[in-house]
Amino acid sequence: MTDLVLLAGRVHTVDAPAAEAVAVTGGRITAVGSTEDVAAVAGPSTRVVRLGGHTVLPGLIDSHCHFEQAGMAGHLVSFAGARTLDEALARVAGLAATRAPGAWVQGQMWNPVLQVGRAPTRAELDRAAGGRPVFLPEGHAASVSTAALRLAGIDPDGHDGRLVEGDVHAVARIVPPWTPEERAAQLTAAMRVLNEHGITSVVAGALPPSDVDVLRDLAESGAATVRVAAMVTPTGELNPSVSAAEWRDLLAGGPPKPVGDRYLTRGVKLQVDGGMTLGTAATREPYENRPGHHGELFVDRARLTELVDIAHRAGWPVGTHVVGDAAIDLALDVYEATRGGTPLPDVLIHASLIQPDQIARAHALGVQVAAQVPFLWRNRDAIAGHLGEERADAAVPLRDLVDGLGIDGVAAGTDYPVNDLDPWQNIHAMTTRQDAHGCVVGAAQAITRAEAIRLYTTSGAAHTGEQAIKGRIAPGYLADLAIVDDGRTLMTIVDGQVVHDTGLLD
Repeated sequence: MTDLVLLAGRVHTVDAPAAEAVAVTGGRITAVGSTEDVAAVAGPSTRVVRLGGHTVLPGLIDSHCHFEQAGMAGHLVSFAGARTLDEALARVAGLAATRAPGAWVQGQMWNPVLQVGRAPTRAELDRAAGGRPVFLPEGHAASVSTAALRLAGIDPDGHDGRLVEGDVHAVARIVPPWTPEERAAQLTAAMRVLNEHGITSVVAGALPPSDVDVLRDLAESGAATVRVAAMVTPTGELNPSVSAAEWRDLLAGGPPKPVGDRYLTRGVKLQVDGGMTLGTAATREPYENRPGHHGELFVDRARLTELVDIAHRAGWPVGTHVVGDAAIDLALDVYEATRGGTPLPDVLIHASLIQPDQIARAHALGVQVAAQVPFLWRNRDAIAGHLGEERADAAVPLRDLVDGLGIDGVAAGTDYPVNDLDPWQNIHAMTTRQDAHGCVVGAAQAITRAEAIRLYTTSGAAHTGEQAIKGRIAPGYLADLAIVDDGRTLMTIVDGQVVHDTGLLD
């Protein structure tokens, strides 16, 4: 018996002729065609949704996203919409007031320099949080209070509370973990937020084993409304300090088996360099604003080779955070030197400053790229300040990536919460190369709308090795669907079940 039919719409199948209607049975697409033909398979208990001409897409896939941050309302300070430092500090004070004395106050990922002009000092955080330990991460930097510094063993004298790169991890590792029950609630809430955007699958950018365990439980219980492929940080660190023997033990046996089609392990996550906006991306040529400065490498060749080789020998693909072209050179060298039989290809994550010769080399090695155009949305001027106009405009070269790697060798994502989660903003930026101010950033690197949709669907599925079951609207494929209208998601369907519904469809 057919469970669901969608009628009288515009069904974008991706690579077959457009259709009007879709039928779903048992979580799979069973028919695609005209409204008349699909309506004929509906029975008395079939749910019928009349689309009124709205567009049906395959469920969208964000291929690099720290999605867990989307479920933290009430748990972390949100800086969304804050435009002044005083407003940001008031939000810190508001959450702190709900916490016991001595309890940690944590923030969601943000960029204080771009958002409110500068990062808060430790003295300002001390006042706002009433002396509590405060940890406000920014990705590769963080702002912390005096109590947080002391708990991490960092002398606060003469310290303004601003941490960069390695020192961030010194504080992050001592922040108390959430309980499994808290984490399950947070991850479930985060999935619902993704569903509101039409997102039905995600590659989680860096997850510690504790989160992986909770996600597997959610998948096994059927509570997951997003299909998650996890990039795992086995020690909770992007560059683990464990010995080779300990690393080998952690990865022994290879990636855990998938949980049906709701969870799989995409690989191990490691970090090679920093970021463009902080001036820590490792580059071949020096920074324009700092003669002789080439950014930073956070792991040397010998150590990276050791870690990747052990992972490959154990059957784990590896994703490396690489932004600058010098970091990409190092990652490709190591991938080539340690090649082995892994179930999925290795990945260059971000690869924002990748060069044509590196694209050709990645293609020859079978390495995929997870790219995020949203880094240019609000940060283009900051990037140009470090690297110069020409290199800023050449950043995230999607046209070159798609042409050089093939459409399924590239996947699109947001790196949320560093950037906005909105897939339509991302698709707009990919196709127009416009930033938030409407300025064009490297027009030659724009791709077509059809290509952008594929990066969010078929390419996202290929990125996790699931191209045979998702990313298209065709009989036999998973019934993951997004019904959209002018950049707004009206309904989201996962496994044939409605997981987001605005109530605007019949």
